[in-house]
Amino acid sequence: QHSLRHRLRLCSESLRLLLQFSQERQKKLRHTMADPEAIKKVCDIYDWDGKGELDLFFLGDVMYALGFNTTKKVCVAHGQVDEEGKKFAKFDDVVAKVQTCLSTPESQGNYHDFIELLKLYDKNSNGTMMLAELENLLSNLGDEIPKEDVQKLLAELCDPEDEDGMFPYTPFVDRLTGKA
Repeated sequence: QHSLRHRLRLCSESLRLLLQFSQERQKKLRHTMADPEAIKKVCDIYDWDGKGELDLFFLGDVMYALGFNTTKKVCVAHGQVDEEGKKFAKFDDVVAKVQTCLSTPESQGNYHDFIELLKLYDKNSNGTMMLAELENLLSNLGDEIPKEDVQKLLAELCDPEDEDGMFPYTPFVDRLTGKA
């Protein structure tokens, strides 16, 4: 199995490849369909064996690498599985799955949505929140993420807490979404 750090690195590599597209094209793709060639490039990164197939365990990772914040529920509905090595799809089939996921209503949030959500926990209205609250949010709400994975993610992406347990949340979201 691949570590969370390895998967984050792969997602970062995928994002860097896709940043070659202009901002306008990215916006247009988000409102219509994702570029099939971009999808295949990301799939190729996750094709550990070079068979031209994606392990559907990584369907959500492909979505995230493409810049789409699709929920796990939507990805599972379109073929994502919970164990590696159980189900595979040819890249062309993955392109169709990605397009279908994107056309699912209310399937994703965006950068602004994440910031607005975290502002609800910004008690001092100064761009900070308690790290423990973010850990609780990630562990218990929305897509289920094991607590150990949340702790690794926070260690990797969050700035250190201050003496009151607060940290700036915008840099976290920037790193999480590939803006940093």
